[in-house]
Amino acid sequence: MKLFRLLSWQYVRKHKLRSVLTLSGITLGVAIFVGMHTVNQSVLSAFQHTVDRVAGATELEISAGEPGFEEEVLERVQAEPCVSAAAPIIEAIVDTGSPGQGSLLVLAVDMTGDRSLREYDLESGESAIIDDPLVFLAQPDSIMVSRQFAQRNGLRIGSGLALETMEGPKRFTVRGIMRTGGLASAYGGSLAVMDIYAAQLVFGRGRRFDRIDVGADAGIGPEKCRERLEALLGPGFKVEPPSARGQYFASMSQAFAISISFASVFALLIGIFIIYNSFSIAVSHRRAEIGILRSMGATRGQIRNLFLAESAVAGVIGSAIGVGAGILLARGMITYTSTYLRDLYGTAQRAETVTTDPPLMLCGWFMGLLASLAGGWLPARSASRVDPVKALQKGKYQLLSAGENRARRLAAFALGCISAACLLLSSSPWAFYTGYVLAVLAALLLSPALALWLARALRPVLRWLRPVEGALAADSLIQAPRRTSATVAALMLSLALAVGFAGVARASYRSIHGWIDVALNPDLFVTASPRITARSFRFEPEVETRLRAVAGVREVQAVRTPRVLLGDTPVLLVAVDIGRLIRTSRREPLEGDGDTAYRLAAEGKGAIISDNLALLRGLKKGDTIELAAPLGVLRLPVLGSLVEYSDQQGSILIDRSLYTRYWGDTSVNTFRVYLEPGAAEAAVRQSILEGFAGERRVFVLTNREVRSYILDLTDQWFGLTYVQLAVAVLVAILGIVNTLTVSIIDRRRELGVLQAVGAVRRQIRNTIWLEAVSIGVVGLLLGLALGALNLYFSVEMVRQDIAGIRLTYAYPWLTAAVLIPVILGAAWLSALGPAESAVRGSLSEALEYE
Repeated sequence: MKLFRLLSWQYVRKHKLRSVLTLSGITLGVAIFVGMHTVNQSVLSAFQHTVDRVAGATELEISAGEPGFEEEVLERVQAEPCVSAAAPIIEAIVDTGSPGQGSLLVLAVDMTGDRSLREYDLESGESAIIDDPLVFLAQPDSIMVSRQFAQRNGLRIGSGLALETMEGPKRFTVRGIMRTGGLASAYGGSLAVMDIYAAQLVFGRGRRFDRIDVGADAGIGPEKCRERLEALLGPGFKVEPPSARGQYFASMSQAFAISISFASVFALLIGIFIIYNSFSIAVSHRRAEIGILRSMGATRGQIRNLFLAESAVAGVIGSAIGVGAGILLARGMITYTSTYLRDLYGTAQRAETVTTDPPLMLCGWFMGLLASLAGGWLPARSASRVDPVKALQKGKYQLLSAGENRARRLAAFALGCISAACLLLSSSPWAFYTGYVLAVLAALLLSPALALWLARALRPVLRWLRPVEGALAADSLIQAPRRTSATVAALMLSLALAVGFAGVARASYRSIHGWIDVALNPDLFVTASPRITARSFRFEPEVETRLRAVAGVREVQAVRTPRVLLGDTPVLLVAVDIGRLIRTSRREPLEGDGDTAYRLAAEGKGAIISDNLALLRGLKKGDTIELAAPLGVLRLPVLGSLVEYSDQQGSILIDRSLYTRYWGDTSVNTFRVYLEPGAAEAAVRQSILEGFAGERRVFVLTNREVRSYILDLTDQWFGLTYVQLAVAVLVAILGIVNTLTVSIIDRRRELGVLQAVGAVRRQIRNTIWLEAVSIGVVGLLLGLALGALNLYFSVEMVRQDIAGIRLTYAYPWLTAAVLIPVILGAAWLSALGPAESAVRGSLSEALEYE
């Protein structure tokens, strides 16, 4: 502790900027880890908060998936002796139309039986509508809103609130305002309550409910009541506590969670190398100090522990700053991420505030500390092994020994062989990820030797560009490979990650474009919501007849796309008249005979599944899938699989007649409309809108608009690529600044001699600049090469674990071309400060340095 106070603290005070750069590495890694995981947890927490507030005293929820069920189920549930209260629910998200207000969660309830499960804490003088539910029921335009929503929109008792309904725009009257807190805090306070039977008309539900909230008899308890209800209703119904809906949403967003975990681990790994480089610099700068301590009797253990203590302190402070920076990062991303996941999955969640989970913060801090210790271990060990005599020979940086270089190459070769064996001899996930980790470790072990070889290869080029300055810059890199190896390794990792993301994005775009061209080829899409993923509003089947009568319409296909459970996983069920579908957008299955598959599917004798579902669930042609529906268990053979991007968890294509038979649901989400040859798209679109104007909620989207919407969602998903590019640039700047700083210290006398014999400041600057750009070139070459390997693993991860999508391997040459000037420009900019430090230092002190 005494050595730390007398030596380490004095070094920090003397080199404040360098100490900040040291902290920045671990701060960067921890900030990304904490920020991205906090965003994910905040979105999940917001969804669970809404579920909890809406649930109230509900102990069990009865559902049959997104399609809902007929009203008669309520009577059966209410007749069960274990049920003390049963209230039907319809839940939907609607757009308010008010600038800046976004969406509104509408909870539709039966006021005659709901008060035993939910408390409506109204403003004083407004409780009549609760004390006498008939007052509310007698006025079907009644609506209650939260105090937050009322204040934001200037509403009070008796105010009108316009909402889009399936019968067109409709004005509702505010007859109750709920106090802040409790139920009113659900969905960020953007909550409204209305009568359930009015909601059936508003949202096109027919005579169906979304779910039933149940209170169990106190003498029986929820678990036994759950068993009785499951036996009463059959396997087509789920009877679960309200918290299960949070697990449902988490399973839907699993792909997002895997992606951010992958990026976070890489960020921490990059942070380790920045710490390693920083402490390597400290060891180089303080080798004279180390030599003096060793000469005075300090043991190797004391020297090692001194530097480990410094890395621990840096880890503690840097991790704490990183946690705070991660929370700020999460605040900047929370609204964007929440909106994106809502648009992608169509769920009722609204995250506007960041949830700071103490265990996550502690985990991020602890991982940062471990990363700092890991990054500081090798420099600390190296410091403890410094020969005191050599340490006192100022300006002599230890070279990478031939024996150490050979040992690294042998270790890399062994790890590469084990990695290849894992990938070739086993198909298990553990073997795949072990092979991936070993391949990255092999690349890291080889990076010092590869950086040295590349520096030697660059020497003739640099000498050709600038005979004197170029040769000096190249010799600086060649003579001190340790000095640049950590910077190169960190830059290599960042670029490899960026290339992997960019390659997956490019392959996904190509595959999605191909899917859109065939699967989404209608001229127009008639929907009940402006977003095609929203499913709150539904059409009656009679709308199809009216659409067919519109002049210029050749074909109309009704599509129902609810999410249902396959086992415990939510998947998208696509119900359509398959006989009509194959006339306009037939796609050949990846296995099996297409004619047979489509014929049997049209007859209701099987299902065609998406390729990602087949990969994620290990399904193949001939296997049987089982779907529990309200009207029976549907067992269907798999007739084949198609490339399909409708849902990340997978989708199942069946004939609509089969869906109607087992779910008893005739409603429609979307109508696919094909036009007659020569018909004007704009004219037909206007005719449809005018035909339903004022009587029904209708949106008519063109093929171009739907394509744009899907590609926008894809852009948001791969927005992480641009974050990684920013990280790569930051790594380049931090690493090269540190490297050049120690290079100037190491060559202080050399640079002084050059100035003494006539070198002008411009030449010294050019030397430093060329050295910086050379580091950037070496990092680019290794990073782009490792990126090719990382892209292979990324494509396989997308196929096996994230989305089950087969992507074609395609190297992102355009991204590589963009990275070259960006990284080289960053390298040059990072050299400006060190170069000025080199030319403006004291010449006499430089000549006295040795």
